[in-house]
Amino acid sequence: MNQDDTDYLWDKRHALLYRVELSALYHQKRERFFEASDKLAKAVAILGGSAALAKTVSAEQLTLVAAAITVSSTLSLVFGFSDKARRHAELARSFKQIEADMLRKGERDFTETDLSEWAGRIAALEASEPPSLGNLVRICHNELAQASGQLDKRRKVGFIRWAFAHLVDLPLAKAKA
Repeated sequence: MNQDDTDYLWDKRHALLYRVELSALYHQKRERFFEASDKLAKAVAILGGSAALAKTVSAEQLTLVAAAITVSSTLSLVFGFSDKARRHAELARSFKQIEADMLRKGERDFTETDLSEWAGRIAALEASEPPSLGNLVRICHNELAQASGQLDKRRKVGFIRWAFAHLVDLPLAKAKA
């Protein structure tokens, strides 16, 4: 195999490895977000529903507490936070399994057939993913760039986009040329 072929295969492996790392990180973040949302909704319901709270707050405050319980419980039921957390955990685990298979094969012992098989598995998983949130993907990209010491590859994510990254897909800021 000549150097051009080796470089091509190495670049392809690197790109696939990056895709699985990015996807796994993204789904781990989504899992944590949905788990936290589910736990928060349950905590509001438990704390708000406690008899001790009813004795210590005024009637107006009790109305607010009841509204908070209703809203948080409804959000948890409608959006299925725990179900979404499990789905993202499954996806993260599947991407991590592909990453493990790639790393197990080593940096020199993989073939073009291995690359094709990994790419097919990645594409199949990506086809089953819910739509991604662009700002959250960018946040994950920045974390991977930071971890690999490639600070020049980070892309700006403003505070508002960062704060709402799990909730809405705000338009991405334009990249600087």
